[in-house]
Amino acid sequence: MKFTSLLCHTILLFVHTCFAGKTQQQSKNNETVVEINHKCIKSEYIIKTSGELAAISSCSILSGSVCIENFNSDTLYLGQIQEIHGDLIVKNSSQIIKMEAPDLSFVEGKLELNTLNSLTYISFPKLETVDALQWEVLPILTFVDLEAGIKNINSVTMADTSLTGFGGFNTETLRTLNINNNRFLEKIESTVSKITGDLLIAANADNVHVSLPNLTTVTTLTIKDTESINMENLQVVGKSADFSHNSFQKLDLSHLRSLGDTLSIIKNKNLNEVKLEKLTEVSGGLIIIDNHDLNNLDFFISLKSVGGATEFQGDIQSNHFSKLKVIKGSAILKSSNKGFDCADWMKNEVGKVVRGGKVECGSGKSNTTEILLVDEDGKSVQGGTVINDNKETGSRSGFTKQKSGATTSKLSRKMTTLISIYIIGFLIQLI
Repeated sequence: MKFTSLLCHTILLFVHTCFAGKTQQQSKNNETVVEINHKCIKSEYIIKTSGELAAISSCSILSGSVCIENFNSDTLYLGQIQEIHGDLIVKNSSQIIKMEAPDLSFVEGKLELNTLNSLTYISFPKLETVDALQWEVLPILTFVDLEAGIKNINSVTMADTSLTGFGGFNTETLRTLNINNNRFLEKIESTVSKITGDLLIAANADNVHVSLPNLTTVTTLTIKDTESINMENLQVVGKSADFSHNSFQKLDLSHLRSLGDTLSIIKNKNLNEVKLEKLTEVSGGLIIIDNHDLNNLDFFISLKSVGGATEFQGDIQSNHFSKLKVIKGSAILKSSNKGFDCADWMKNEVGKVVRGGKVECGSGKSNTTEILLVDEDGKSVQGGTVINDNKETGSRSGFTKQKSGATTSKLSRKMTTLISIYIIGFLIQLI
């Protein structure tokens, strides 16, 4: 009898647990267990009306992704929602002007806002944790409230907005930081110290100031169209670094030690000072082209090896490598400066360190470009001159080959052998 009563009691508890309309889930801190109403549990919520949104806005915790598309109201209000265990996606909703989530502090997945052409105002005052922030095509967005500051985030993409400043992110590590095509964005600030993927800042306001004072490590780096940049503590770039079309005067990379690929410094119209005193290795190429005010390329004072080609163009007065041991590619320099001495540069700066490429130099001092071909052992195998009909490209019509002694010797031996064979054949016919 007691057994039967106990069994019935157990069954009743089971039924109550299954059908009472609630389930249990750990909260974001993984310490407390809270009960969630069944209406707050779903793999995905597709929301198109304010009524559908109101039906879930009383959930403090939502288990599942929320996708809001073609929304029919000018205000998107997330009510009492504190946590979303999934993605929050709002897209293709031209009516939305204002978006408010007064209690939202946690989004397990990404927070994506895409193609919201009327959105001007976003308020997430308590948001601290989100995996990825992906905001694109918000052309008149001008105000964002992130009062608490996002402390846990892996990726940030912000493109095509009308924001004037970027901040509110207090994190040490990011996977991606991509800020582009925000035409009024004048200030970008972050305390991030490590970016494991790409850092891209480009096509924002012409006078944008970028401050990343704690950044030490990044995989791929692209900085374009900026007025000032603070990355003075950067130490390692895992792949390539590209600084192009900027208006800053100074590029301070005084703590940078190595690059895993190519370093490009191209068309920075006001650049006149570069600091790279600790850079010892560039695993790819080294390209410095058309920086109008950058005349002295003498800042590679510790550089020992370049894994690809070097190419320098501009009004270059001097270029010295005090510790360079090897360039595993070609070395090309084209200077419009009449005082630049190509013969000295080819002989004393790069001629002895190039392995398996060409050494090419032209300057305003002469109407010719000197070319020297070098094998992988560093030996000159061919040389010549190009007449510069066009100073930018040069004309190959005046190129004259100069065979090295080793090459000439090989040709002489081949000619001797052919003559010997001919004579022997002739004598055999006579016999």
